[in-house]
Amino acid sequence: GINAEYGLQSWLSGPSIYVFDCSAAGLIVHWYNHFAEQREKEFEAQNLSNNPNVTSPLPLKDTILLAACGANEILPMNPDLPADVFSSCLTTPIQIALWWFCSRSIIPGLTHDIVDKIPGRLTDRRTALGELNWIFTAITDTIAWNVLPRDLFQKLFRQDLLVASLFRNFLLAERILRSLNCTPMSCPALPPTYQHPMWQSWDLAVEICITQTSTMTDENEYQFTSFFSEQLTAFEVWLEFGSDSKKPPEQLPIVLQVLLSQAHRLRALMLFGRFLDLGQWAVNLALTVGIFPYVLKLLQSPAVELKEILVFIWAKILALDKSCQLDLVKDNGHAYFIDILASNDIPAEQRTMSAFVLTVIVNNCHPGQSACLIGNLLPICLSLLNETDTTLKLWVLFCLAKLWENFEDAKQKATEESAPEKLCSLLAHPSTEIRAAAVYALGTFIGGNEKRQSIEFNVGLTLPILTSDASPLVRKEFIIALSNMINAYEAKFLDAIVEVYRDDAAQLEKREEDKKKNSITSKRDSGTPPQSPSAASAGRNQGSIYEFMWKLLISLTLDPYPECAHLASIVVARINRQITERLKMKSESLKKILPTTNLSVFGNIKAKRTTNAHRRSHSGSTNPTIFSTIGNSLAKSRLTLNKSLSSQDLVQLVTQEDPNPVTSLDDCVKELQSTLYEWYSERFSHPAKEEDESSPEYCDKLWRSQRNDAIITEAKSLKDAGIKKIDEQIACLDNESETTSLLLLHPFEPTLIVADDKDGLSVWNWEEGSKYLSFSNFNAYGTHISSLNFINVHDVPLLATETDDGVVRIWRSFSDNPEIVTAWRALSDILPARGSRGIGMILDWQQENSCMMASGETSVIRVWDIEKELAVENIPTGTNSVVTCMTNNRVGGRSFVIGCADGTVRLFDWRVSKYSAVETFSEHKRFILNVQMQKNNSGQIISGDDEGNVKFWDIRNPLASIRTFNTQHQNFPSALAIHDYAPILAAGSQGQKIKVFNFNGEELNMIRYHNSFLGQRIGPISCLAFHPYKLVLAAGATDSIVSMYSSSKS
Repeated sequence: GINAEYGLQSWLSGPSIYVFDCSAAGLIVHWYNHFAEQREKEFEAQNLSNNPNVTSPLPLKDTILLAACGANEILPMNPDLPADVFSSCLTTPIQIALWWFCSRSIIPGLTHDIVDKIPGRLTDRRTALGELNWIFTAITDTIAWNVLPRDLFQKLFRQDLLVASLFRNFLLAERILRSLNCTPMSCPALPPTYQHPMWQSWDLAVEICITQTSTMTDENEYQFTSFFSEQLTAFEVWLEFGSDSKKPPEQLPIVLQVLLSQAHRLRALMLFGRFLDLGQWAVNLALTVGIFPYVLKLLQSPAVELKEILVFIWAKILALDKSCQLDLVKDNGHAYFIDILASNDIPAEQRTMSAFVLTVIVNNCHPGQSACLIGNLLPICLSLLNETDTTLKLWVLFCLAKLWENFEDAKQKATEESAPEKLCSLLAHPSTEIRAAAVYALGTFIGGNEKRQSIEFNVGLTLPILTSDASPLVRKEFIIALSNMINAYEAKFLDAIVEVYRDDAAQLEKREEDKKKNSITSKRDSGTPPQSPSAASAGRNQGSIYEFMWKLLISLTLDPYPECAHLASIVVARINRQITERLKMKSESLKKILPTTNLSVFGNIKAKRTTNAHRRSHSGSTNPTIFSTIGNSLAKSRLTLNKSLSSQDLVQLVTQEDPNPVTSLDDCVKELQSTLYEWYSERFSHPAKEEDESSPEYCDKLWRSQRNDAIITEAKSLKDAGIKKIDEQIACLDNESETTSLLLLHPFEPTLIVADDKDGLSVWNWEEGSKYLSFSNFNAYGTHISSLNFINVHDVPLLATETDDGVVRIWRSFSDNPEIVTAWRALSDILPARGSRGIGMILDWQQENSCMMASGETSVIRVWDIEKELAVENIPTGTNSVVTCMTNNRVGGRSFVIGCADGTVRLFDWRVSKYSAVETFSEHKRFILNVQMQKNNSGQIISGDDEGNVKFWDIRNPLASIRTFNTQHQNFPSALAIHDYAPILAAGSQGQKIKVFNFNGEELNMIRYHNSFLGQRIGPISCLAFHPYKLVLAAGATDSIVSMYSSSKS
């Protein structure tokens, strides 16, 4: 017998299934495995001897063995069951299961004859016998799913229908033979399943069926059991309380089986949708249990009520497993989603999910792209670009981008449909994500065929409008798209730029020769200087799009957002290397202009990142190297696209030596791959949860709201609380900087922001007198912080910093782990500072409208919508003088006031005019230090100039102020602060004094310098700031000391 088994193993090829239905069958399994291992060892030994006649043995993992009993057991001899009970379980499981149930049931009168009278067919689920077979399949699948390891379940119950059927029946055989003192065996071995609780559900279903059929007179009287309905209810209960930290639902395989029932299908799909929405772990479980073929088949269903949930389920599946593309295309599943996308009668949310599914189908899948192009997806998507639903339009753009990415047929069709022009019209869309997606789609369109060169160059000339976009997401996609265009025409691009440098080299060489002439000629030449090579080349190449793109790239290395600057620097560095390699191969004269250099710009970028990490570790560094060599050169020369960036400037920039080179430029180039699509795709992987009122986040938000309301209520009483002195020093903070230029107090927390005269920021707890941290604002070379504002102070606050080069940076977690959220150039036409008093840019934030108003050394007030990240208004100031201060009516948010260096105070009201001031107050003749619209009295404007004159204005009577007084006696004030609620103001001077006045002009107290040990320490005052709601005054000076004062009666 052993030799026969060995021979059988040698003759049969695999994969094979062996069924041993005999006594001591386990012994056969043992020897089979032994011989299999022996043959594998023999093969390995002969394989080492290089014997060509050796054939590989059948791997043990490709063989399935099923045995009726153990090695020391004999088959049962039960007269109520067949002699080959094991084989009967494997071949006719329902009949044997019913016989076995009747032999063990306590219900009287149950015989084998009743079993034979059960009506119906096993393959018809609408009959009694078919329903039992259906329930049996669901229960055995469920037992296997809950007991077996996931990989073993996949192998035995999902890869092959015959194997799955055998092992479902094997579970029944184990249950029956275990009751007859036999232990069936299998290879691969399975954990015991004969005592699983689901068998009780099977017994109940059998009992209900047999009891009902035993009394039936007509086959049509049969009533289906409530098994599947009850299991769906159990699954629904699990969904109410389940999570990834709990045991997976046992009913998952049963819910799959319910999808086969038209009566319960919609409910089962809805519950499956809820389960998939729990997260990626739920989608992974559903794929493991085998949901894919079920929902794939349902795409052929014409039922309208299933469309919504089917689209949702497919969106969840494809968000996790994108390998289903070919299966969907093969079964024409893409047509189902194209029809939904094209239907105007279907809600936008379902069409959005259909667009996402189609995007996944065409993503890097040529068969999917071809099938969808034939299915008219391109014109359907282009027609949807006028949709008002932003999310739908977003995914239509992604669908277009992936449809024509690396697919020439789709690009040709898109050209015929004028797709690039339609996408370019979206570059000014109010939605940030639409603008970014449009740039992304244009970036994937570029390249592949020079026949479209003129169209792509028009796109390249349109994209630069995005340099003024406030969103770093949009600018990042723009840089990547620009890099794609350069890659598509790299040879011509390099030829054009190298030609510019070659001409410049010749001009410079000629100038050097002219210098060697005699002094007379030199003097004659000095009177009429020759045309510079830069001017000549600029005129000669004025129309060159390649030179324009090169200048554009270099200017983008100055982008205020670090990641955008980094990406632009990568592109510039890569081109630098190629240009320099070409120039090095030319004449010696070129080498004089372009010496051998290390062109890597990533040393400084790495330093920037190190500085970031250093900053986050509370280092307090205030002067980090944050720009590349090219970026620093441009910053110093103040070159922008608005000025002439000559090729001579480019030569100087690209030949800068990098003191901190790194070697992996090629690795950095890999970063020039957009992740926008992947980033938005993750949204479909996350559950769509509603706000949980029991969550810690919600409780924190509620607590902050209650705290803020209490503080504001207390502040409103300050108007009538009586006049108080501000003379008690409560903190003396050493900021360790040369000069304190700006102070900003948080309205609801004891947080003070201190800015120095460069780019340093310090965050203090003024109540405790302790510093949280110091960090750098990452200003450009030679600039300083000119304004500070809080955003969203009622919830989780952000810090907005503005610099005198027109750049706004917004920080989060600024008190513990500062991280830049966004940065952009709010004013590109800002005038450079002249003289000692440089205003730069000032900013005012309107919380109600989410608008930011920027002005300063410019002739306009630019209004930015922060939600849209776009400039929405350019309001002329109406004066040639610079704007020195600005405030808004925080109650209504529709009016604001500016103070100017010529002494005028101008009131603007958007409800009346968006293009000019509605009132101008002209009594001041000097530089306006501060202007304020108190929250307690929005109809009153308070202004003060640098001669100490403080004036009160009624907005209804601009001709004359209603009250005036002067704050100075000996020294002109250098800073003026006005409280938002209390009728009190403070004026500080360079004479180391601070005077506090009420609104009647009465001096309440004076804070002055005392040179004693316990005296107040005050330097020449540079800035003052009141707490928005408390009687607390912060004073900064031209030294490093910041002093805090409060009311002695508070």
